[in-house]
Order: sequence, then C-alpha cells, then structure tokens
Amino acid sequence: MHSFFKAAALTFAISISFFASSCIEVDKTLGAGNIPDDQALVLKTASFHLPLQTKMMDSLQALTTSYAVLGAFRTPEFGLAQFCFATNYAPYYTQKKINLGNDRKIKEIYLTIQRTSTTVMDQSQKSLPQNIRVYRMNRSVDTTSRFGYLKDSDYNHTQIDTGSVVYTGGDTLRIWLKNSFGQQILNASQLELDSSRIFMDKFKALLFTCDPPEDGTNGGRLNILSTTNAYINITFSFQPTWKSGLARKDSVFVIPLADNTYTQNFSTYESKPQESTAAKEYVMVEGIGGLKAYVDPMVLKDTLDRWVAKQGYDPKKILIGKATYKLPFVTDNSTVSSVNYYYPANLYPNNKEWDTKSSFYYYAPLEDVYATSNNAGDINRSLSCYMGDISSMIQKLVINDRADIQSSWKKYAIWFSPVNKSTSSNIYSTSSTTSYSTDASSYFIGKLNGPLHANYPRVEIIYAVMND
Repeated sequence: MHSFFKAAALTFAISISFFASSCIEVDKTLGAGNIPDDQALVLKTASFHLPLQTKMMDSLQALTTSYAVLGAFRTPEFGLAQFCFATNYAPYYTQKKINLGNDRKIKEIYLTIQRTSTTVMDQSQKSLPQNIRVYRMNRSVDTTSRFGYLKDSDYNHTQIDTGSVVYTGGDTLRIWLKNSFGQQILNASQLELDSSRIFMDKFKALLFTCDPPEDGTNGGRLNILSTTNAYINITFSFQPTWKSGLARKDSVFVIPLADNTYTQNFSTYESKPQESTAAKEYVMVEGIGGLKAYVDPMVLKDTLDRWVAKQGYDPKKILIGKATYKLPFVTDNSTVSSVNYYYPANLYPNNKEWDTKSSFYYYAPLEDVYATSNNAGDINRSLSCYMGDISSMIQKLVINDRADIQSSWKKYAIWFSPVNKSTSSNIYSTSSTTSYSTDASSYFIGKLNGPLHANYPRVEIIYAVMND
C-alpha cells in the first residue's frame, strides 16, 4: 500500500507540474476512452479557513558565529522590545607562545565592532543616540546555552565601559573600557594567554546592552553587528625580556571577539500578554522572537477531518497535489508605504525540528520551501497577500491519525515567520547549494487578516482520491 501510494503521489505531482507549465495545446480527450472510469484520477479543489492564532516562538535559537543584534524598539502595537548579546573573546591561536614582556602596565583599552545593517521604524531616527553598556558575564557562551534567555545571575551588574558610550548608528561602534578591566587581561598567566579555551574559562564572555527609548516615546533602532569584525585593542607598556638594560616599550595587544566561537543573542518583549487562541478580525505579527501568526495543528486537523467526513472520503486515499496558504492583509493609500517598509519580504511556515545529534529543538522552515516551483511565502503587494506552498504538511495532517499528530504536535505546529535564503557554490564545479533558515535577526511589524475577517486567511488545495 505504501509503495503504491508513493508512486501514485509522485505521478500525480508530476502531472500537476506538467499541466501548470505546459503552453502547448493538446487534445485532452485523446485516449480518455481507454481509461476505465473506476481507475481515472479526477482533480478537485477545496478551500479551508486557516485558523490563525497569536503566539510567540519559544526557545528561538540564539547562537551564531557571525552576527549580533543590539538595540531597542517601542511601538504602540507591541510596546517595548529589547535586544542585547553576549560574546566570547580570546587571544588569537598561534603555534608560538604569546610574549607580552614583563611588568605590563595598561594605558588604554577599547573595542570596535563593525555594523552590517540597521532597522528603524522612522527614517528620522536613523542616527538616534543610543546608550550602550558593557558587562562581564559569569559564564562563557557555548552550545549548552543556545537559547535567548538572560538571567540576572548570568552577569556582573557593574559596567566595565567608561559610561560615556553614545552610539548614533555609524559604520563602527567603538567602546572605551575601564583600564582596570584591561589590566586584568594583561595580568593573565602564560597558560591562559596560550590557550583560548583556558582564557575563556577564566575571563568568561562580555555582555552588550542598549538602553530603551525614553518613557513615553516610540521608535528606536536595531543594529546588526558583525562579530567576525570585532576586536579588543589594549595599548600597554612593558619591560622587554629579550635583552637586559632595555628601556620600557609600548605595544598593542589585539584580542578578537567571537573568533572560532559563539555569540548569543537575547531578546525580551512586552507583547507577550497579547498571545491569544481566540479567533480575531486581525492578527498582529512581530519580528525575531515576538508575536507570530500561529496555527495549532489539532485545530487544523479537526478542520480537515470534518471536510473528509462530509465528503465521505477515506483519508488514506486522498492525494494532495498542491496546497497553497494565503495570508491577506488590508492596505489603503495611508498604509501602502508602511507595508513596503515595515512588513517582512516573506512569511513562511516554520515548525520545531528535533536535532538528534545535539538533543534539542530548533525552528526550521517546512521542507516544501525547497520545491523549485514554490513561492517561499513572498509578499504580493498588488494582491495584499502572502502566499506559499504547504502541500506536504497538509498531506500529513490528512492521512495521519489524530492521536499520532497530538503525540508529536511540535512537528506539525506552525509559526509564520520570515526565512533567510543562502546559496553556497563549489569552487571546483558549477554546482551550488541553497539552504533556508528561520530569520532570527530581522525586526518588523505587520497586521494580517484574521479568521473573523471577510477576506480571511485560507488554505486552497488541489487533490484527487485514489480508487480501490
């Protein structure tokens, strides 16, 4: 039964693809008389309400090796959202021992981080002054702390910056640190200087935070920083050891941040109380780990089961050729510009996948995103709608038993969130590989039509029913 089902599904999918792409006129009745009526697959269509709810992503993966998210927003829709990060730092690995001489004395210490992009809700706030603060973590960043939770006990609440760091969104963020902190690094033992792991175990990570906008004001700025272009620079004097009688010399000790290690992004949201399972006219959506349009798999399963029962079908014999979701939103002349600027470029279904190697859940786009003909939830501004393919998910919800879905609901629950697309090429051939991941660095706000709206979110399917 399984082999026949897969073969039939494949043939059906290929047929759908051919009919959709062919532009050659053919006589579609040719040979029809040779197919027995009880063997012909008849294509049908159906449409269902998509039961959108409002829910936050929990345990959004926050470990990266390349970027950091820093900033804060306050909006009338969601209140305050704050973003900070922690990152390791350690001397460059070298085969030779690091020789910093004797009697090292700090002169000055500062760090620099390159900015890669900026998000603002108001262009007039692109150069908004932001107070940046730096603290010492009580732990280093590693894979045991992969999610975005920051506890008060995670860091020492005494700042190590000089207290005068005002960032206006320039290409480089420069932060002057206290000399006492730099002197502690210079006092590191030879073993700590020669081993990144031992150094990080001793000195832990650094935490970077940003003050929120003033009370009663809206707006803010989000800065995406490159931790692969971030360095601590220590200017110090020392007594040379390679020859006696030499005068003291000055030198610079450069320590990279997040070199061959991790950065952990943290975020908090005041919008959490807006989570709701109730059907509404509108569904508000928010970026990164904020509020999302969410589909409870059991509610969608019940919707599909009622349709199957009403039609008198055997669910095991239903073949889904195409399932397209549509998430409409309303625009008018006053909101078109805000849609162009604030709304994300795509909204695609993400669910929780289990990493058997590392034993943790992570968010990932549905496998349908890799279908070559699929629109990966791109926004259609002319139709005021997001559209994408979820054929495999609908197929699973139709044919699988309710108890099986309920026991593994994480695999079927859907959070609509932007996805990133990246393509890597092989320098030795013309082949390339495209991968998709949940976007954990883009902040946005949006307003989708909810289940109670006249133009409600829906799933439209093309299907056939196998004969005995």
